[in-house]
Amino acid sequence: MSEVFVGTVDVVERRLPDEIIMMAHAAPGVVGGLETVGTNFLIIRLNANTGEIVCGGDRRAGTIRLLNGLLKETVTLDATFSNLRMGGNGSDGDILLYAGAGDRNDNGAATIHLDGEAGDIRFRNGDCAEEFDFAEPDSIVAGNVVSVADDGCLHLARQPYDRRVAGIVSGGGDTKPGIILGRDPARQSRRPVALIGRVNCWVDAGYAPVQVGDLLTTSATPGHAMRALDPQRAFGSVIGKAMGSMRSGSGLLPVLVALQ
Repeated sequence: MSEVFVGTVDVVERRLPDEIIMMAHAAPGVVGGLETVGTNFLIIRLNANTGEIVCGGDRRAGTIRLLNGLLKETVTLDATFSNLRMGGNGSDGDILLYAGAGDRNDNGAATIHLDGEAGDIRFRNGDCAEEFDFAEPDSIVAGNVVSVADDGCLHLARQPYDRRVAGIVSGGGDTKPGIILGRDPARQSRRPVALIGRVNCWVDAGYAPVQVGDLLTTSATPGHAMRALDPQRAFGSVIGKAMGSMRSGSGLLPVLVALQ
């Protein structure tokens, strides 16, 4: 078996039925938590029992190179510079991430797609949100309009034309945030608030019917938006622009977020 690696390694040893180690000469010691054999150190370790492939160590940087059918290197995992290089040599590099139930043979089913040819990052979901602390997080539902309190925390907006309006809580209806900034899973009082993009918002059309293109502001109905009828009061309190219509009542309405 060692003849296969002549000129590359000095020793190929099968320690167990499920483990192969390739080594080169060096001073004895411990490499990567493994005691070297004689004057050898580990270059590559393949262990089927643990499912590990360990490359490099002790003056040898581990590198994994993948070639296409034309023997051109298109994927490189380089431990020297701690980077992953994909594409080039006639092939564009892509990284695709799928949900658990996604069809990994379908590029269009990827929830996140990094496209090296186009230079794009594509997200399945829509808005860009940021997590903020809420004074009463359990009273907040997705789609609520929220404002900034004196202590800097967010709460349900309850006043018409509130210039402290911060945005719309992301995730209402069939919309989800594509990007979430400031995420901290350890802080249970935080909720994502949409800053850019399309998001579903709770709207009360009892104040005035809402048409596509109408500017929306806060209302006296907690957590609901309404049509902005007063241009002077609307300045600084506009949440965004309606992307749907609502003649009466209240409910979720798609809104293009544009704080102003």
